[in-house]
Amino acid sequence: MNAQLPQRFPLNGSDYFQLFLDRHHRATGPMGNVSRFAVYLDKLPDPSALESHINGHPLLCWLDNLRLKTGLPFQLPRWQQKQGRPVAIPLRLYFTDLSPRELPEAIWSTDMRAKNEAPVRFDLVSYASGQAALVISWNHILMDARGAELLVRQLGSPDTDMQYFAPPEPPLPLMESLQHARKVKDFLLDGTRIKPALLTRKPTREHNRFHIIDFTETESRQVEANCQKYLARFGKSPVLLAATLRAYQHILDDPADSEQQFWVPIPQDQRRKGVAGPVIGNQVSYLFYRLRAPHLGDLQTAVDEISSQMVSQMRAGIPKSYHIMMELVRRMPMGLYSHITKSPTQGMLASLFFSDTGHSLDDFTDFAGCAVTDAIHYPPSAGIPGFTTIFMSVQNRLRAVIGYTADSAGADKPARFERFLRNDLLGL
Repeated sequence: MNAQLPQRFPLNGSDYFQLFLDRHHRATGPMGNVSRFAVYLDKLPDPSALESHINGHPLLCWLDNLRLKTGLPFQLPRWQQKQGRPVAIPLRLYFTDLSPRELPEAIWSTDMRAKNEAPVRFDLVSYASGQAALVISWNHILMDARGAELLVRQLGSPDTDMQYFAPPEPPLPLMESLQHARKVKDFLLDGTRIKPALLTRKPTREHNRFHIIDFTETESRQVEANCQKYLARFGKSPVLLAATLRAYQHILDDPADSEQQFWVPIPQDQRRKGVAGPVIGNQVSYLFYRLRAPHLGDLQTAVDEISSQMVSQMRAGIPKSYHIMMELVRRMPMGLYSHITKSPTQGMLASLFFSDTGHSLDDFTDFAGCAVTDAIHYPPSAGIPGFTTIFMSVQNRLRAVIGYTADSAGADKPARFERFLRNDLLGL
């Protein structure tokens, strides 16, 4: 065992939030907080060699033996190496007649319970066309999407130098931490009654369905140019969010409800630029946006409102304060934590989940000697709010992946969402 890999380590504040989401997803959906990242390849790598490589990788062997220990109330939950002799890490191999970019049902239906199962799993899919897909599934309590990307890159290129863990943060005085927590509480609970705009309020036991919106390289450049036209001061994410909310409003059953708000928490990657890592742990804080129907009348108005709220929160230090608050409350019993987290939205959490992974996959062209033809993040199955949008750029082509439930967006809603989104982003 690599001496740098500990026998146990505590969850950070963002990890604990993902543990809360794991329980929320189990209560309202078919499984826990399981994410998937599929790397599509031009040919099938040697399964035996890849399995041997996985079992010879110190980090992957260490990850396979991690189990979650939550302990007693007010104890820090932690990851810990399980007792007993390590067993071989399986690489599950599927041969299928499915079309490339389709995955076997067994991959979608596999849950991962962090207390008694490994938090990372690998599947290899061989298509009749000769192409292949390597799929990493992981419990989101362990790491975020960027961490999973880094883990896959190191598996394909073992000599890649990466930082596994974030350096420890110096502890803050309790009173200072409480001041940050109060700032966040005053911001989130400002006296405004939030009625989140939702497609569904019903739990479901069905797995996510996925609708993938691809932009060509030419269209992707056009989106970038349009973002400049809208004077988005912080890159294209405000424009992507604005277009997403407008398309989401378009498919609501009652888009003109004057009381409902579009409430969206947005993860903000806290990694330092230019550093490959950390791999382990969720390295995010959050910004929070609340918009009403008048803000979504046209794309420019929506972008302006989102940018204004972003500037206001950054100036007030909300992401930093929220990060400090998450570190402070991770000892809190989950029932109380859940009540506090859901209270601003009457238990609904968000109108939809949204994230933008940026350009981290633009240079991802090779895996273990195979050409990477595509790479796709698939979000967890969330029964409520039942709708997730992830934007990513892969080899300079923009993509949106929509995860939805049958109750939230069945029938023609995903296609209607796509048409509206594309028209907004391409200026049609």
